[in-house]
Amino acid sequence: MPTILITGFAPFLGHAVNPTSWLAGRLDGAVIGSAHIRGVELPVTFTGAVPALQTAVTATRPDAVVMFGLAYETDSIRPERLALNLDDATAPDNDGTIRRNTPIDAAGPMGYWSSLPLDAMADDLTEAGFPVKFSRDAGGYICNHLFFGMRHWRPDLPAGFIHVPPFPEGLKPEDRDRRTGMVPDRLEQAARILLQRLAGSISIA
Repeated sequence: MPTILITGFAPFLGHAVNPTSWLAGRLDGAVIGSAHIRGVELPVTFTGAVPALQTAVTATRPDAVVMFGLAYETDSIRPERLALNLDDATAPDNDGTIRRNTPIDAAGPMGYWSSLPLDAMADDLTEAGFPVKFSRDAGGYICNHLFFGMRHWRPDLPAGFIHVPPFPEGLKPEDRDRRTGMVPDRLEQAARILLQRLAGSISIA
């Protein structure tokens, strides 16, 4: 049975709950389609996220990796197409570090495409009634840093990044009249749909 590793992040920047940490814990040990799911929480730090992911990959030996991150400003599932070789964030990580206009790897390529079946995943989600909005890249914060680090370290391993909305209770009071967020059950359902598609695409040598 193939293994899919999913990752979420710890709370950060004043968000008391990170839905992706909940999701990783919720699905850890699940069987979805033909795949065994393992889930881990990663630190929201430039220096710690990639090493923690590498440790998890080494321990679980997955056949694919799906990294999840919180995008506060969206109410859609947001697949990221590209990991850029650039840290460029105005906000500090959980260690207080700010990185502006800094290559992640000075000798590395400009970026890496996601190697997940994003279009098929999006089609399945749309058919099930979930809002989906593609994004060109994963930004300049820890999400993109992790995405690039994973693809650079193991370009042979199918991997990609998906941003998800906050839980409704995670919305700021001033946003609750115009935003919906996504309740935990719906987030889990969306994750199961995309992981089902991914499980069906994995080839085991």
